[in-house]
Amino acid sequence: MRHEESDLRELLTVRAEAGQPSVSLDAIVRRGRRIRRKRRALASGVAAAVAAVVLVNGLPRTEGPPVAAEPPDSAVVDQGPELPATFPVRLGGTRVDLTLAHPFRFDTVGATWTVIFEPTSHWTSYRVVCDDPRAWVVTSQRLKGGETGGTAARCDGLLGGHHDKLSTPSDWLRRPQSIRVWVFPADAPVREVAQEVTGCPSPAGECDESAQEQALMNADVRERLLARVGERPGNWAIGIYDRPAAQN
Repeated sequence: MRHEESDLRELLTVRAEAGQPSVSLDAIVRRGRRIRRKRRALASGVAAAVAAVVLVNGLPRTEGPPVAAEPPDSAVVDQGPELPATFPVRLGGTRVDLTLAHPFRFDTVGATWTVIFEPTSHWTSYRVVCDDPRAWVVTSQRLKGGETGGTAARCDGLLGGHHDKLSTPSDWLRRPQSIRVWVFPADAPVREVAQEVTGCPSPAGECDESAQEQALMNADVRERLLARVGERPGNWAIGIYDRPAAQN
C-alpha cells in the first residue's frame, strides 16, 4: 500500500495531539528509502542467483565415457609415468621425430576414456604409458573409410600407433578428432571373461595372451570386464604426437 506525504503529515499531527511521541517526517521518508533500496538489492541478488543456477543446470549433458581435453597448462599435471618427448616414425624412407603435442594423464584404471585433440598433420601418432607395464590397454579410433580400428596389448611402453595420408579420414585436419581408451589392471580376469563371451579361440588351442588381446577388441568382452573389475587407482598417460602445421 502506498501513502501520500499529506497522509503521513495528517497521521503525525493526530499522534501529536494525542500526546504520542513526535516523529520527524523526513526521518520516516529517509527510512523508507533505505528499506526500498535494500529490497531492490535483495531482489537483484536473488534474481542473479536464480540465473546462475539456470545457466549451470541448463548446460548440455553428454552420456558416455569421460572426455579429456588438453589441460590449459600440461606442465602442472606431473602425476604418473612420463611420456617420451618424441615419437619416431618413417615417412617414406625418411625417419621423422614427431613431437609431443597433447599430453593427457589419468590416475585410475578400469574405465573408458575419450581423448579429444586437434591434429596438425596427417601423421598424428599416439603412445600410451603406464605405471604398471603389465596393465591391459585397448584403443579405438575412426579410420579413413569410417570404420573403427584399434589395438589391444599390455602397456609395456611400446603401445601406440600412427597415421599417414592413406589412413586418416577426409576431415582429419578440419575438426577435432578423438581416441577411445580402455585401461584394465594387470590382474583383470581377461582370460576368464574372454572364455565366457567368445570362447577365446586360439590357434595354439588355449586362451593365450595373443587370443586375449584379440578378445579385448570385442565390445561385449570389454563391457563385462569393466563391470567385473570396477574403477580403481592406477596412473597412466597417453600422448598425442604430431608435426607442426607449417611442415605439412
